[in-house]
Amino acid sequence: MADKHPSDGAIRPSSIARLLAAGIQTITGPWTWRNLFSWIAIITLVLFIKGCVVDQYTIPTGSMEPTLRGDPRFFRGDRVLVNKWLYGPRIPFTTRRLWKWGTPDRWDIVVFRAVEPDAAHPILIKRIVGLPGEHVHIRDGQILINGDVVTPPAPLDDILHYTNEFVLSAVEQQRQFLLLAQENRSLPRLNPENEDVNTLYVEMKRMHPVVQNMNIAALPPAELASLCADVHPVAFQVIQGLFTYLRPQMTYGVNDEPQYTNIPEDHYFMLGDNSAHSLDGRMYGWVPHNHLYGRAFAVWWPWTRRQDFTGFSYTWWGKSLLYGIPILILLIEGLLVFRDILRKKQKVC
Repeated sequence: MADKHPSDGAIRPSSIARLLAAGIQTITGPWTWRNLFSWIAIITLVLFIKGCVVDQYTIPTGSMEPTLRGDPRFFRGDRVLVNKWLYGPRIPFTTRRLWKWGTPDRWDIVVFRAVEPDAAHPILIKRIVGLPGEHVHIRDGQILINGDVVTPPAPLDDILHYTNEFVLSAVEQQRQFLLLAQENRSLPRLNPENEDVNTLYVEMKRMHPVVQNMNIAALPPAELASLCADVHPVAFQVIQGLFTYLRPQMTYGVNDEPQYTNIPEDHYFMLGDNSAHSLDGRMYGWVPHNHLYGRAFAVWWPWTRRQDFTGFSYTWWGKSLLYGIPILILLIEGLLVFRDILRKKQKVC
């Protein structure tokens, strides 16, 4: 037996089990069938709301800047609220829609499942530019729909400038260099006899001890710049050249062939606002309606970057969601506390 006599000062396993059970019950309540069914109902309701009604998502990259700030850290990146009911409820964790009762409009910001099965980010957020059945083409920074230039809404006119080229920003060059330095391995596509390539390898070797245990993907731009302040500029030139060679081909909305310009029915053309640094529909093509999770209608965090994309906060139902639900929760909590106080007084009496 593992139990020892209490006089020896040891805590018996049965005592630990009782302590754990007591701790769990403070959260779950008593272990009864009625309580179990209550928890099942709560979990089902939460999954239904998150899967079919409304949910929040983190912006993973900078592809939608300056509209949305991408950063996985809680106090840095934007968190958006998404209306999942708008286009019809889906079966959670799938792309199957129970029924369809709405379609997005041009310039809507939507969250959707990537069409590539091995995508680095399985859930993406982009702006809808092309609609089903349209002929789309990018030319001179503008979007041509069925041969005519489509002008973005006034607030977006100075932001959106679409390009046929994709380049690494200075921040991404620095991040890619540090990732290479973390591995500190030669790259098979580079010529080791080339002087510039050797410069890259020397810099990688020098920085390896500094970054080998860092989470480089989470580093902010300022820290990336600080770490790379004395890195030889040639190293970044080699990285940009390598990326230019390996970059995904832009075909959709760029090439003139009909399969790259004619959007199929029930499909959409998605682009990032940060066009020169966005992996978007120009590479992976048309997105089917069933991949749409919903429309982003607000940035709720960080507090200083709150935005309302659809004007919902000026409607009665929007104000009910923003203020009514928190007030209702506080009232319920207050009533529960008041009830407990009354019960304690009754016991004393």
